[in-house]
Amino acid sequence: MLESHECNNESWKNPSFSDLEATLFPRRRKKIMIIDDDQDFRLAISELLVDHGFCVTTAKDGEVGLNNLIHQQDLPDIILVDLIMPVKSGLEFRREQLQLDEINKIPVLFMTGQGYVEGETCFLKPFDQEELLEAINRRVG
Repeated sequence: MLESHECNNESWKNPSFSDLEATLFPRRRKKIMIIDDDQDFRLAISELLVDHGFCVTTAKDGEVGLNNLIHQQDLPDIILVDLIMPVKSGLEFRREQLQLDEINKIPVLFMTGQGYVEGETCFLKPFDQEELLEAINRRVG
């Protein structure tokens, strides 16, 4: 099941003059997919990212995430994936993602309670939220 978390844009209700340009020429919000088997963690990270202006979708494991990406037309700009999950681990997800032309260019950041992936960016849980946001912004501008 794909969960979607959108931002509430209060400026649409009562835009000020400074908001008018953003309303008339909206900047495309960056999309992030979170793949993690811990529902509470997915929700907490989703809230953080939505609060910082991102559109967020989530998946409960690598298999669901990969299937959603394959069948999704509006692809994310970056994927945050847990390393250790049932069904399909983050590493298995990444290996398969890299073999699919339509999604292999999407950058991935790993989040994990233990371990790391050589050559990939990994955040050890619990991690500093500002460091995660900086890493995301460096990759998606």
